[in-house]
Amino acid sequence: MARRSYVLVHGAWHGGWCWAAVEARLAACGESAYALTLSGLAHRQDRRPREIDADRHVLDVAQFVETLDLERVVLVLHSYSGVLGPALLGRLRGRVVGLRLIEAALAAPGQALLDAVPPAAAQRYRETAYDRGDGLLIPPPDPRQFHIADPALAAAIGARLTPQPWRTFAEPVSLPGAALRDHGGAYLIATDRDPQPYLDCADQLALAGWRVDRVPGGHELMQTNPAAVVDFLRHA
Repeated sequence: MARRSYVLVHGAWHGGWCWAAVEARLAACGESAYALTLSGLAHRQDRRPREIDADRHVLDVAQFVETLDLERVVLVLHSYSGVLGPALLGRLRGRVVGLRLIEAALAAPGQALLDAVPPAAAQRYRETAYDRGDGLLIPPPDPRQFHIADPALAAAIGARLTPQPWRTFAEPVSLPGAALRDHGGAYLIATDRDPQPYLDCADQLALAGWRVDRVPGGHELMQTNPAAVVDFLRHA
């Protein structure tokens, strides 16, 4: 049987760089892993952020998979990229054999990410985008909000974060999609966040029959606890 292809999709303000430790461990296990960077972020920062929305990010991932002709794909979505999941599953259904969500956001059809987060968080993103991002970009947050226990690691992560195109948060994915709940998969959530903003997402999917695993490491699990993430990806 052909090996699985793990496609690792980062969350807001990040880039493919955040998966380095997970990629290395998957490779050591003989697995194929691909960590792409979404448009407008990290080394793909764009001078035209007004043109980048969540649909563009869906196409980034879908075209990456299709161009490389990847099969037996395990789609791994972290944080913001969870909202891309239904459209990705709709387009790549014949290629996807597994869904793994890591502290990932869920949005109902027609909902933008700003509609799916707590109102206080949505208001904070709006204010920072218009106060410090010209209404086009959301500046990176203080990495302490990710509950990273190691101050040095938190500082290193914070130094690499880049602004998030505003439309990716403010506008819903408009491409056709498929229901994640119906496909089945597994969800990973951190045990050491209080409050835990993804608890409702985990509970929703657990009710739909998804496996939910819990490990310590805060929101940046792929960097703080990569061994547990790899175990989750391979065995969930």
